[in-house]
Amino acid sequence: MAIDDSRLTPPATPQQGPLARLIHLLSSMPVAVFLLCTVALASMIGTILVQNREEDFYIANLGPTWYKILDALDFFNMYDSWWFLAIMTLLVLSVSAALLRHGPRFWHMSRPLRVMRPWPKKSDGGFSLTSPLASDPDATKALLRRLGFSEFQRGEEHGRPLLLARQGRFSKYGFFLVHGGVVLICVGGLITSQLGFRGVMNLPEQESDNRIYVSEGSSYRTLQLPFLVRNDDFDISFYKSGMPSEYSSQLTLHRDGQDILSKRITVNDPLRYQGVTFYQASFGDAGSAVEFAIRDLTSKGFPEQKIKSEVHKELEDGMGLKLTIKELRQHNVMNMAQEEGKSELRDVGPSLDIHFSSPSSGNITYRIYMSYPHMLAFGRTGDREMTYDDLGFNPADSVKMELLAAYLDELSKVEGERGPDQNRAAFAAAMTAMGLPLSRAAELGPAIANAEQVLRRHKLPMLFSFSGFEPKMYTGLQVARDPGSPLVWSACALLVIGLYMMIYMHEKRVWIRFDRERQQLEVCAVLSGKDKHPVNTTLERLRRELAAAPPIPSGK
Repeated sequence: MAIDDSRLTPPATPQQGPLARLIHLLSSMPVAVFLLCTVALASMIGTILVQNREEDFYIANLGPTWYKILDALDFFNMYDSWWFLAIMTLLVLSVSAALLRHGPRFWHMSRPLRVMRPWPKKSDGGFSLTSPLASDPDATKALLRRLGFSEFQRGEEHGRPLLLARQGRFSKYGFFLVHGGVVLICVGGLITSQLGFRGVMNLPEQESDNRIYVSEGSSYRTLQLPFLVRNDDFDISFYKSGMPSEYSSQLTLHRDGQDILSKRITVNDPLRYQGVTFYQASFGDAGSAVEFAIRDLTSKGFPEQKIKSEVHKELEDGMGLKLTIKELRQHNVMNMAQEEGKSELRDVGPSLDIHFSSPSSGNITYRIYMSYPHMLAFGRTGDREMTYDDLGFNPADSVKMELLAAYLDELSKVEGERGPDQNRAAFAAAMTAMGLPLSRAAELGPAIANAEQVLRRHKLPMLFSFSGFEPKMYTGLQVARDPGSPLVWSACALLVIGLYMMIYMHEKRVWIRFDRERQQLEVCAVLSGKDKHPVNTTLERLRRELAAAPPIPSGK
């Protein structure tokens, strides 16, 4: 009987039926490699291409043509697409077919030795040598046991003793662990994709909700938990640079008016309850109260209007003017170096973004700084970066703003070309109109002249000053239910164990025939894995040990 471990799969025979041929095709190595490569390629695409974002995001980054092509292929929601699930299903079927096709042979080969196997017609090596052990099979068996062999069968061939030794039969179980692990990982992923979810929940402080928003391509669907989640407190700390160093939320789960569980979660310490996990993922403004003032530069005297509102609110008048309070930043890090090419990063404190829109002036986004009220920062529609300039004083300074308005009014009366004399005359007239002594001209003149040039350069319709805020934050939670996770982790452990057994554990079978008359041993081996190499193999070691065996005592 020939034993050939290198060919475990018999060729397909013409007598096989359709089901057997299908199993043969699915279990073939080319099909398995193709499916694994396809899954790997799809996973790479899913990692590079951001998943589950809004349609505008993809159009802005990829263009309308590529968006339509990739959206038709479900590349923006790839892991839930029909074709990805089909590939995973085919991979499960392929690996299962391999188990069905090759499993019985591997199982048969992993069974304990029960009967003596005949001398193999084809082997991975062999040798003959003269040894005192030729007359003592028991001593030879003891030597083989020291070399790691644990299973033995004794027999006889043509009147000569025959010994079969084997080690590493458990390596064949690695085949079942690896293939079974792959199947279980895929099944666990499919279970999670069909029965699990991963969504977001934004909870303002002291508020409760049970709605989770799960992304589906460019839209969302809403899921409701059977209990409420309350954000009792949100806490955040910052580095000196203004970057967040740590943030956490005190969450309480309650149902039917009773608290169930309470825990403070951080980025790496989530809350788990009934298979649902709450991760600390982000934070943001939940409608902080803000106070600011507006100077209307299109009206005579630059009148000031003080406003109290909330972040994300929109203010609108009947003339088409809109103010949208976009964002409150409590920390802003900017390069405040005076010299070009140098860096002096500094936290300049809170800022407020206000979007201004009117039929006459278009769309402008202002950024106003509480600690640097004289600094102008704005961006018009189409600008990629903010424009910065220095007004020279706080727009909330009524005296200077009214003087600036009067000065611009006097300049508008000047006919013909303006020169230094006309500017000085207009400034003097403005101070007189406001009842300010001309002795303050040296103090106020440079600031007003600079502000006039800034306003003429940028043609801004309004100026803002930021006076105060009361923060109200929300905690951004990522909420996940992963019913297939225990199965996947268990399968990963099986996969690692199986790979270790297949790579580092090898089956070895050695037949030894004893010729007592000539004091010779004839050895034949069937080896696997690295032991087939000619250097430092089990066969070479066995040759050395048998050759170096001491003589058998005569009384034995």
